Amino acid sequence: MTVLSVQATAPRLLIVEPDRLVRSTVSGVCRDLDLAQVHQAATVAVGLQMLQSQAFDLWLVSLAEGDVALDLIERLRRGEFVTRTDVPVAVMAASADAQVVQRLKPLGIRRLLLQPFKIRDVAVTVETLCGALTVQA
Repeated sequence: MTVLSVQATAPRLLIVEPDRLVRSTVSGVCRDLDLAQVHQAATVAVGLQMLQSQAFDLWLVSLAEGDVALDLIERLRRGEFVTRTDVPVAVMAASADAQVVQRLKPLGIRRLLLQPFKIRDVAVTVETLCGALTVQA
């Protein structure tokens, strides 16, 4: 019963990531550590559909889709979704050049995870995002 009540109050995390293994690993880590309720989207398009009707407390977005993924975060910050504009966001990328980093800065990204990353890095990132929620409250 306690686990259910913890899960019911855990923050809602949206992960947008094309790699099924990465999505399931993040979900498993969050579930095992009771960090967040994870909602998965394999593409930005699927994430957009979810965002039309659902609010999320945290975002973890892959930059694998390039500008489309960055546009999604920009739309969040402009207030185009039900989700609050100031939700903590982290991004994952295989690499990040200076141009991408410059585009991320004004978006208030909390963390950039470069792939491949360790499970511990994912856990720390989600914990940091959750910690940002308590600071905002």
